[in-house]
Amino acid sequence: MDIRNIKNIGIKIGQILSYICLAFLFFMALFLAFYIITNQIARYRNEKPLISLYTIVSPSMEPNIKVYDIIIDTRVRNHDELHVGDVITFYSDVIDTGGYTVTHRINEITELDGKTIYLTKGDNNQSIDDGYITIDNIVGKVQYIIPALGRVQFFISSRLGWFIIILIPALGIIIMDLMRLINVFRIKRQIEQIPQIKEINEVRETEENKKVRALLEKARRFNKSRSKDE
Repeated sequence: MDIRNIKNIGIKIGQILSYICLAFLFFMALFLAFYIITNQIARYRNEKPLISLYTIVSPSMEPNIKVYDIIIDTRVRNHDELHVGDVITFYSDVIDTGGYTVTHRINEITELDGKTIYLTKGDNNQSIDDGYITIDNIVGKVQYIIPALGRVQFFISSRLGWFIIILIPALGIIIMDLMRLINVFRIKRQIEQIPQIKEINEVRETEENKKVRALLEKARRFNKSRSKDE
């Protein structure tokens, strides 16, 4: 396999990877647009968001949900959607979280003063959470877990992360443009060499014709001299 074939394969692989990255970014942009729009609508209507994203920062749900995992919650409308064993995200009036949400598993569902209440517990905790919560405190039920994606989020939020996120695509674009320019110059050079190659071929053809004519002239003279001798 020569160098040209290796370059062509490399270019094709780069194009495929570029298309995959673009498709991924496109779907991510669609999802984020849907997420932002639905959250704004829910806020306007004073409702809970249809979809919620949270990064886990506590080991209370390990090993099932680890620190830096990202969870995707969906809105809970009524009690029939909740069961013992479900993992929910909620605001607690008892646990001091600094205003942040808690993501724990439903350990028990019971009634108190005619209301349905939920007792929760972290999988990694030894005891049930203090107090109880109602459906009004529940933001959503965990549907999906994306392992360790929160690390990327924290990295991107740092100065180094922003620098790399901007630098890598920029370098990729510059490299692709340089490769295109090199190909353009190579093709241009080949086009410019066509007249020279044509002239060289014409000169060679002329020289060969001269040789052929010289041989024919020699043959004619030879035949003429023989005819005189006879």
